[in-house]
Amino acid sequence: MNGRILSVAAAVALALTAPAALNAQSLYISGGAGFPTGDFGDAADIGWQIAGGILFADIGTPGLSLGVDGSYGQNSIKDDNPFGLDISGNIKTYGIMGIALYSFANESGVDPYVFGGAGWLGADGYASVSDGDTTGSVSDSESSFGYQLGAGIGFGISEKISIYGEGRYTGGTGDLSEIKWISALAGLSFAL
Repeated sequence: MNGRILSVAAAVALALTAPAALNAQSLYISGGAGFPTGDFGDAADIGWQIAGGILFADIGTPGLSLGVDGSYGQNSIKDDNPFGLDISGNIKTYGIMGIALYSFANESGVDPYVFGGAGWLGADGYASVSDGDTTGSVSDSESSFGYQLGAGIGFGISEKISIYGEGRYTGGTGDLSEIKWISALAGLSFAL
């Protein structure tokens, strides 16, 4: 738990101090749906996701930005089982990743882009099971190396603000190798 608090504190400190030193380009926030896939999809329903971060420009290649991305989401555990048990609970996912984003921006204000990233991914799960007479619960927390790939399109609505929509695939490794999902997100980007 202390490691998570320190990781989040370090990311916040970077986000607050790095813009001036590294020529920050933009801050962004988004929200939408998280669609679990594979084994994760067998255990969890569609949930919600939020993400946000900061991008740094002018790193030597036109259109290329590097940044830090944070995400948080939650999916409910599916209640369908062949034993007639009442199952409830959720799985929360969260991560902090470094990202590289390539923009195909043009003069029209339309900004298609692709990105990829890697970093720290965590998941907490909690489930309560009841057969009507007896109730039990279980919880677990894991973290590992995580990755994400995505694409989106942005539209400038003013000189400093853009709206965007994107899809991203996120997954974990090691203890979280079965935690993978696709997110459909909409958001706002603020030029600095």
